[in-house]
Amino acid sequence: MADFKIVISDPDSKKVKQMKIKAKADESIQSVEGEKEGKNVPLGKINSKTKQALGVENFVSLSVIRKEGDKIVNVKVHLLVQVDENIPDNEIHVNKTVAEKLGGDELVVTAYRTKAFQLSLDQSKLNLFGIKINDEITLDISGTSLKLKVTGGSDNTGFPMRPDVSGPAKRRILLSDKPGFIPEEDGERRRKTVRGDTISNEIVQINAVILR
Repeated sequence: MADFKIVISDPDSKKVKQMKIKAKADESIQSVEGEKEGKNVPLGKINSKTKQALGVENFVSLSVIRKEGDKIVNVKVHLLVQVDENIPDNEIHVNKTVAEKLGGDELVVTAYRTKAFQLSLDQSKLNLFGIKINDEITLDISGTSLKLKVTGGSDNTGFPMRPDVSGPAKRRILLSDKPGFIPEEDGERRRKTVRGDTISNEIVQINAVILR
C-alpha cells in the first residue's frame, strides 16, 4: 500500500509573529521514530515565555537562509513544541539531526507559529478509507493527539476531491468554482473531472485543519 500524504493546516495562524531566536543542538533531545522519513515531526524545547511571545500552541517553524554551492536556499523545519523552563529566553533546543539540517549546532533562525506542514502516513497503520470531507479524525504526532477535520484531497492522477460529489469515484461534472476549476470570468462554467468526497485507495493526498 502506498502512503497517504496529509497536509495539516492551522486555521489560527493567519497573523503569525516572527522572531529571531537562537536554535541550539541538545544531546538530551532524541530523534522521534519516522522523523527522517517525514512520517513524524521532531521535537523542539522552549520555555513558556518564548512560547507565549511567539503565540505558539503546538507547532513552531524555524527557517534560515543558507548557501549551498552556488545557490541560496531557505531551509525550513517544523517542530512539535515542548515547554522546558530550563531553556533560556529567545532560545529553542533541537536534536542533532535538526541542527545539522539548519546548518549548525548553534545559530540564529527565524521562528514563527506553523501555518501548515506535511506528513507521510502508512495506509496499513491508519485506515482512512471511507472517511469523507468534513469528517473528523484523530492523529497521533510525536505523542501528541491532534483532532483534525478533513477538508479535501486529490487522487493519484491529480483530480481533486469535491465535498458536493458523493462517494469515492471520479465524475465529470459542470463546475463554476474550485476545487477543480477556477473561473476566469464571472459566471463561467466548465465540465471537469473530479473525485467524490470519500477517501479511497486512489487518494494520495489529504488536506486537513486542526480543530480546537
